[in-house]
Amino acid sequence: MRFPQAIRRRLLPVLAAAMAASLLCPAAQAGAFPERPLKLLVGFTAGGGADGVARVLAEAMGRSLGQPVVVENRAGAGTTLAASLLARSAPDGYTLMLLTSTNTISPAMYKQLSYKPATDFQMVGMVARGPMLIAVPKTSGITSLAQLIEAARKEPGKLNYGAGGIGTTPHLAALVLQRDAGIRLTHIPYKGGSETAAALMGGQLDIQFGTPPSVAPIAARANLLAVTTASRTGLAQGVPAASETVKGYEVVSWYGLGGPAGLPAEVTARLSEALRGALADERLKQQLRTLGLEADPASPATAQQFYLAELKRWQEVVRSENLQPEN
Repeated sequence: MRFPQAIRRRLLPVLAAAMAASLLCPAAQAGAFPERPLKLLVGFTAGGGADGVARVLAEAMGRSLGQPVVVENRAGAGTTLAASLLARSAPDGYTLMLLTSTNTISPAMYKQLSYKPATDFQMVGMVARGPMLIAVPKTSGITSLAQLIEAARKEPGKLNYGAGGIGTTPHLAALVLQRDAGIRLTHIPYKGGSETAAALMGGQLDIQFGTPPSVAPIAARANLLAVTTASRTGLAQGVPAASETVKGYEVVSWYGLGGPAGLPAEVTARLSEALRGALADERLKQQLRTLGLEADPASPATAQQFYLAELKRWQEVVRSENLQPEN
């Protein structure tokens, strides 16, 4: 159908504006993200600390996004099984993973991976971080980290410690302390923090490196010498920071939210916004506190920088110590 010339002159600007809008806003054609449920991978079994954080986070983010966020547990091989699934996922924002400090430790311990940890993931933001605690029995007579270091220097290797498994964050916290303080301790592996705490109280261990929840049941019978964060924290009232004795020392347990590399900027922005909103949720904050963690609403760029720095740091520590994964 041909329109009169006068009408065509009036319609052309309208049609041009509509075409420009469609080119600038592809989401208007495809629909605003998200249009369907999202999947949140967790590299640990159901019922644990990471799983608890993931489920409360998923619920809070789901409310903001207007779509369910479904937690999927894919435990095994130090979180590398779940990470490999994430790396193979389409970069559309519908498959995410609750990343932890373990995700930056395990790649250095496994010789063969089906993904590249430095380039196959993109951080949406940080979720939380928290300290390790360094504890000794009250019967030891040691009341400060300085005293512990002095005793370790007098008899290298005599004092032993437990840290809840080879390659865990508490284990590496101990290795970094040895390096930074110039001491040598003997590691006795245990399967988890509760076993380590029991061994400390039973006299089989001299020192425990553990999360606040694992140390809490024995706190009345132990001397809490230091937290491993750079400064003191309200999660362990009155406990000094190890950096007050060993300059520059810091090891944190952390959680972040990531997706496969190549997430569109608008999708990353939408997920980051939902994450920040979730971290303001009081139920989530309380869940984090019970795990010895504090909310950490960092931006995607800051989170990416932190992730890469942790990856490089732990590769250096693991290789220098020649650590091997547990069976």
